[in-house]
Amino acid sequence: MNFHQQPEPKQTLNWPLGKQWLGQGIKLFQQMQKHWYATLLLVGIAIMVLSMASAQVAMMALMLAMPLMTAWFYLLCRTQQNNNNYQSMTQLWSSCWQLLITRFNVLLLLGVLAVMLNYLMHAVQLGLLNALQLPPLTPDMAEEILLSEAFLRLLVNILTGLPVALLMAFSPALVMFNGDTPFQAMIRSVKTVLFAWQPILSLTLWLMLLAMAAAFMLSLLMGLLAGAFGMGIVNIMMLLFMSVMMGVVFSANYVTYDALYPVNKNNDNDPDKAGSTSESGSIYKEI
Repeated sequence: MNFHQQPEPKQTLNWPLGKQWLGQGIKLFQQMQKHWYATLLLVGIAIMVLSMASAQVAMMALMLAMPLMTAWFYLLCRTQQNNNNYQSMTQLWSSCWQLLITRFNVLLLLGVLAVMLNYLMHAVQLGLLNALQLPPLTPDMAEEILLSEAFLRLLVNILTGLPVALLMAFSPALVMFNGDTPFQAMIRSVKTVLFAWQPILSLTLWLMLLAMAAAFMLSLLMGLLAGAFGMGIVNIMMLLFMSVMMGVVFSANYVTYDALYPVNKNNDNDPDKAGSTSESGSIYKEI
């Protein structure tokens, strides 16, 4: 197994490619939306059960499970794309679950590292805000915030959030499909983003524009519906909006990974081949 595999992009990397990846991601989400909503439903039920014991435990479990959830959805996408012989959703899920189990512990460890990184960068963020003499933002303060202060807060958020975003951008996929350890995956994730920074930045900007346009249209619609049906319908629409946007982001991110690390049918890391060999021994290197 080659732990130093470099990206092998299907196309020349340029700015317009980001928009193309977004279009492909939207089409993929349309194909996989029933799997996405079913996954969210199961995760939501699990978090609700855990929150009955402790809301903090539930949130911690959700953060730990994010790499697992990401790898699970990517497995569904890749298995569905490479093998259309599944006659039912149950067969597809069963096949993907067998593959996920082979990397379950490694993905869970990646989740632990992600949580640690988030807490570390949150501490750095608080330290920077304190150094800039900016107190924690409250709803009352937000209504009277100055433009200069808002810009400083935004800059601090970007500086402290960007390292985590770079380290985790492709880590779950690299752990699942390329057989990387968590540390190898995080390092290679950063290298991959830097390698394909132009289309990835373009994709990010297009996703932001899409989210802002959709949020604007949704706000107008919610304003009309809130007076007639109350705030309940507003909360439901917000939940649906967040679910759809998350699905599009996950799908676009998978399309990006697949474009940079195309499936090689002769590669032992191919999930279809992994499924056929998992019973005789995992082909992946565990930590």
